[in-house]
Amino acid sequence: TASAGGNLVATDHLSDQFVEALKAKLVVGNKATVLNGLVGNVAIPRMSAEVTNAAFVAENNAPTEGAATFDQVTMSPKTLAAYVDISRKLAMQSDPSVEAVIRNDIINTFARKIDEVCIEGGATNEPSGIIASVSNNVEAIGTNGGAISYDNVVNLVKLVTEDNAILNDASVGFLGHPAVTAKLRTTSKQSSGVEGNFILDPNNTMLGYNYEDSSLVPNDLTKGTLDPASALIFGDFSQLLLGFYSGVDVIVDPYTGSNAGTLRLSMFQDLDVALRYDDSFAVCKDIDFS
Repeated sequence: TASAGGNLVATDHLSDQFVEALKAKLVVGNKATVLNGLVGNVAIPRMSAEVTNAAFVAENNAPTEGAATFDQVTMSPKTLAAYVDISRKLAMQSDPSVEAVIRNDIINTFARKIDEVCIEGGATNEPSGIIASVSNNVEAIGTNGGAISYDNVVNLVKLVTEDNAILNDASVGFLGHPAVTAKLRTTSKQSSGVEGNFILDPNNTMLGYNYEDSSLVPNDLTKGTLDPASALIFGDFSQLLLGFYSGVDVIVDPYTGSNAGTLRLSMFQDLDVALRYDDSFAVCKDIDFS
């Protein structure tokens, strides 16, 4: 106890060994096509359907008329923001500096939120990412979801490749939640369940493509009576567009809480997410990971 000698024991404050909060692994942002320095709303013209009337014709016969179809990939700034109030005494006494710690934490939180909306998105005021945007290439397990099988994985690849939508081989791969990873590591390719012949290879590949996981992949989806469900994505991640209208803007406000000496640290970043080709991705979003 303190009176029996505890008051004689020193406490070493090891600020150089500061322990940060555990954070989800970033997996998408470094694979996307990044557009920096955007100012106005973006409209990228796209040929959505090619000319299809090419055919062999008999001598002196004319081909039928054809036409291409065009649309646009659009982007506009969406604002990501956060603020933290820091008390006067905490700002004076903290070691390491609480302001530096909070700045660094918000920047890291922003990076993970950006990855999260690239993967899913679509909520109020959010950009729409892969899961929210892909509607054609959806591999459905069942009315109420179910356990993932090797056939589901094969079909995800087929959906993208039959659309000729892989444009950069170096950026192609799978992305899943860690709970889905565990299922893939313990589910055999065949129903007979040959030991060791699991869907996800020990070297983290499936069908020759790299596999990565992150807790930023949603595991709170629903399908029929299945709640929660998780997702698995396959695609060419270079076809994900990540457009930045600003860096991380920092506003240090000593006035709002000036009567208590409170310092408000506010941070903002404007960005948007779009898919150059929706067909470059396929998603399975009704996986039972229990």
